Amino acid sequence: MTYNINMELKDVIQRIGYFRNEKNMSARDLSFSIDKAENYINRLESSHFNVPTSVLLEIIETLEVSPEQFFASNYRTYKMDCELYNLIKNLPLEKKKILIDLIKHM
Repeated sequence: MTYNINMELKDVIQRIGYFRNEKNMSARDLSFSIDKAENYINRLESSHFNVPTSVLLEIIETLEVSPEQFFASNYRTYKMDCELYNLIKNLPLEKKKILIDLIKHM
């Protein structure tokens, strides 16, 4: 997996919104969950102010997302990619070759 270590603030905020929506959590509920004012996440998502690392980690934990998934370049498909990797890594060499050939011709 690749990770985006040069992520911009707008990307961090976009990911917070993505994972919050995936969890069906309102901005207000997330704000309360991290002991912030009820409009904290709303302001964060609309104003793009800097979020302290400690608060970002608390948000990630509250949304039940691993830091690896949050910062992965492929954060939207991370779980599926991990599942595929885990299924493929244990295949015998010959089956891996067959699978690679199949994927190349899709």
